[in-house]
Amino acid sequence: MAATGDLAKRLKRAERLTAVQEQMRRAAEWQLAAIRRDADAVEQDRAALLSALGGDSHGHLFLEAANRRLRALASRATELEQVAARQTDAVREQGLAQKRAELGAERVGDLLRRERERVEGIERLDGLAQRMDASLP
Repeated sequence: MAATGDLAKRLKRAERLTAVQEQMRRAAEWQLAAIRRDADAVEQDRAALLSALGGDSHGHLFLEAANRRLRALASRATELEQVAARQTDAVREQGLAQKRAELGAERVGDLLRRERERVEGIERLDGLAQRMDASLP
């Protein structure tokens, strides 16, 4: 019976770990979504600046400022691509950690179920043995 209690505690811990891993995976996904939104905003800024440049003829100072801004946007876009790639890896790792935790919880749940079945079988056998002993002269 003590083994059943220990397994039940292990199962609760494994379930809590699974829940934490799921929360961590979701947080990583949210971070990735925020990074992608930032990258989209940079791309929109770049497109708007290029559109403004494509219009009327602008003065030399505007073109220099626009050039600096385009370089800064390109640098930020590159940085966001790298961050997004790392975050994508983090999301994948969190997903794998969650799956490992789920499998661990499933294994402990199976052990607990088998232990309970074993204990029930022993109790049934004990009950049969007691009835047989009671019926003997």
